[in-house]
Amino acid sequence: MKDTLTDIKEKLLEGVYRNEEQVRMNLVLRILLDLDWNVWDPREVYPEFVVAPNEDKTKVDIALFAKQFSPSVFIEVKAVGGIAGKIQEIERQLRDYNRNNTALFSVITDGREWRLYYSQTGGEFSQKRFKIINIIEDDLDDVETSLITFLSKTQINTDAAKNEAEKYLQLNQKQRAMEDALPHARRMIQDPPYQSLPVCLQELVKQKGFTITINEAVDYIKTAGREPIVKELEISEPTSLKPPAIQPGMRKIDPDNPSSVQFTRILEATFGKEHATNWKPLLEAAIRTALSKSVTLTELQGMLSTNLRRGEHNQQGFHPIQGTNVSMQGMNADNSLQNILILARHLRMPVCIRLIWEKGQYANQQGFLEWIP
Repeated sequence: MKDTLTDIKEKLLEGVYRNEEQVRMNLVLRILLDLDWNVWDPREVYPEFVVAPNEDKTKVDIALFAKQFSPSVFIEVKAVGGIAGKIQEIERQLRDYNRNNTALFSVITDGREWRLYYSQTGGEFSQKRFKIINIIEDDLDDVETSLITFLSKTQINTDAAKNEAEKYLQLNQKQRAMEDALPHARRMIQDPPYQSLPVCLQELVKQKGFTITINEAVDYIKTAGREPIVKELEISEPTSLKPPAIQPGMRKIDPDNPSSVQFTRILEATFGKEHATNWKPLLEAAIRTALSKSVTLTELQGMLSTNLRRGEHNQQGFHPIQGTNVSMQGMNADNSLQNILILARHLRMPVCIRLIWEKGQYANQQGFLEWIP
């Protein structure tokens, strides 16, 4: 399923899906097929399902039937971007669908964002939402896990999806607001004014109508299902990241055609918001930044010359990259610089390096490289 999601994400970024029908036929049904639904059997995947045939002939875009005669999931599909500003209206639509023929779950999606509701619980329909999945913004491993957990035929048939949804709904509204805001907060820390992760989370949750303290934000981040990078938890006033100092007489390295940096040692360097004083941690910072911006491991393996593996590995020259679930094989300075510049251009992130040659033709000379998008 990961390959499917990667391809869909690329097509979403390219603007390939032009209307609602393309989202339904070329995106939603493709995902349902990977979730073990028989999209060729209308008794199981029922397009244009009439909810109340004896009344107004209202139709759901797609109804899923894990068991005969009883709908499991109602899916309302919109064009990409078509749910922005219309959530309340679409929620009322789904609420009415469920009055006469209640499904276990209801889904609102524009292909990019998937909003999941536990239809059979009490309360206002808007309060029945337990999960938001975003194919563009979320890590694709997390997207895959969430879709399988809540929408795969097997999980729904065994009531495992129902049990997981009930656990999510037991979270109070503040916790759910923090859960929804955290992916956005992780992206915010990569851009000026380079605030800490708890500060960003606090601001985003406030926009959702809830007040949390910095300590609450830190505690939530620690238990949010991913070990955070240590720097993410540093609490400080917003500051601008200063690039390494460039002094007269330094040898300038052209980022478009860099000379060899063999025999060099980094004096100071920045990639986006991160500092480093060696080639290995600078490349790690670039990879870590890419992963935090939802670049997948598969995408990194395709664009970089360094060897990357999922998980922690400490053999054959591999070492784990702090704050990620990825390990990297070591490489020389020239190859490290090449990969750093590839990521800088791909992410549109500034990179500044001040270094010194320790031996060779330019022994004891300092140099600098600067690439700014």
